[in-house]
Amino acid sequence: MTEQLNKRMTTESSSWQAEKVAGNDDLLREILSWLPGTSLLRFRCVSLHWRLIISSPDLRQLQSCRSTCISTGLFLFRKSNRRYHLDHHVNFSFSGVAKNRVPCNIRTFIESFRSVEPIHYCNGLLCLKLCLDNDEVFYCVYNPCTNRYTNIPKPDIDDEIVAMNLAFDPSKSSNYKIVCVVKGRLGLLRFLTFCAESTWKESGQEVRVRGEYSYYFGKGVFSNGAIHLVSKSEPFLCFDVDNECLKVMPSTSIHEGHNRRKIKYFGESNGKLHLIEENVLRPTLLNVFELEQDYSKWFVKYVVDLDDLSRLFPLMSFNEPEFLEVVGYQFDVLCFLDGEKEGKTMLVLSLPGKVISYDIKNMNVKELLNVQLEELHLNMEDYLVYNYKWYHAYKHIETLALV
Repeated sequence: MTEQLNKRMTTESSSWQAEKVAGNDDLLREILSWLPGTSLLRFRCVSLHWRLIISSPDLRQLQSCRSTCISTGLFLFRKSNRRYHLDHHVNFSFSGVAKNRVPCNIRTFIESFRSVEPIHYCNGLLCLKLCLDNDEVFYCVYNPCTNRYTNIPKPDIDDEIVAMNLAFDPSKSSNYKIVCVVKGRLGLLRFLTFCAESTWKESGQEVRVRGEYSYYFGKGVFSNGAIHLVSKSEPFLCFDVDNECLKVMPSTSIHEGHNRRKIKYFGESNGKLHLIEENVLRPTLLNVFELEQDYSKWFVKYVVDLDDLSRLFPLMSFNEPEFLEVVGYQFDVLCFLDGEKEGKTMLVLSLPGKVISYDIKNMNVKELLNVQLEELHLNMEDYLVYNYKWYHAYKHIETLALV
């Protein structure tokens, strides 16, 4: 009798607390703002009241700010026969079974165009180059979570477009900006900017480089109000988006006797910039650099030895040890997640036929994706050395940001 009474009281108390939360719009908005975008979209069906709260600009803005810290996975694109294919959605569900299928609504959107080329990504938004059946080409900004997009006018220029980079910081504004790098006469590269409230305009910034491919112009990383650009051989650059000015930033050193860096990854995690380079003296080691918050220098935060990992995945290695010492292992870094507070610091690696997560502190490994040979339409020789590169991977952040 006592047990039944306690159970009844607990149930009534829980029901009362739920009603209290549901009746307090401010508290409900605070709780909902911490949820992933897909969950919020489903919760709109709870009631008209919930739909109005979830659709409100205030909640969208708050949820967008909080979601930027949480990457739920990666979209993997692959180029084949001059077309890009969205192959997989890798889920960062580090516990339990992950579903890696591309969501149906996103796949339907991608397949509705003759071709879709990923251009850039920033805090939940994708910049895409779309081609219609009549060969008309246009650019758009796409939110995979809400499955909404908006067209971006092409710059009214005759010069070659080298790259476009998204700049989106929901903590400062609900609007995004785009930085376009174009190649003009005499090899000069110029920077144009676009925002939804205006049109394309020249920034007045120019730079001459030995070749536009010496920089990863298409893979700039937006952080602290600037697009950061790294290079295999040149000094690193950053473009201040608000002030529209180009600056030189600290670079990692190039080892004596070598003419370039062996960059494996460049990205942002927890508000910090990270660059991963292959150790030129020992290719089986990775140096994980982090940029000081005051931009004074890069420092080596982690050194990752891949020897133990290669024993678990023999396809990483070549049969000839002397060949391994020269070219290193067959792998690529897709993503780096520096979760110091959570106690998990993860490398997401692409190996021949697999995508795995590797906790570099605890040395725990989890297979996130198995890639079948027939899925890639490659022959066996190509398959054994095929990996997705870091510039094939785009973080998935579930944001309700409007485009």
